[in-house]
Amino acid sequence: MEDLLAGLLQALFEILGEALLEGLFGLIAEALGELIGPIKLPNQMVSAIGLACVGAAAGLLSAWVIPHRLIVTRARLPGLSLLLAPLVTGFAMEFLGRQLRRFGQKPTGIATFGGGVVFAFSMAAVRWWIVGVTH
Repeated sequence: MEDLLAGLLQALFEILGEALLEGLFGLIAEALGELIGPIKLPNQMVSAIGLACVGAAAGLLSAWVIPHRLIVTRARLPGLSLLLAPLVTGFAMEFLGRQLRRFGQKPTGIATFGGGVVFAFSMAAVRWWIVGVTH
């Protein structure tokens, strides 16, 4: 019973840790988008590809800065954070976009549920590929 509880807590901490890391990088990307200014992209597919590329770059950077897993022990369900953390990040970015609109600002593409999920999934996938598989 204790092993099950420890495994569930470990999975929860890994998911929350990944979501916080992805959210932090998402906020940095949002701030950089504001500094650069609005870029008119032809359609949502081009925007999604751009967010995926930026997310992959953030995953490489995070793997370089933190070259180990956030939770050191072996997870019972490996890869679960690869699915759940982007969803949590997507909800957080959607909330951020709503707050920006509420205060009269125009959010960038990452401040939507879909944009947050694409960014966070590509970041998590690259990080999992580099850090999760090699260690």
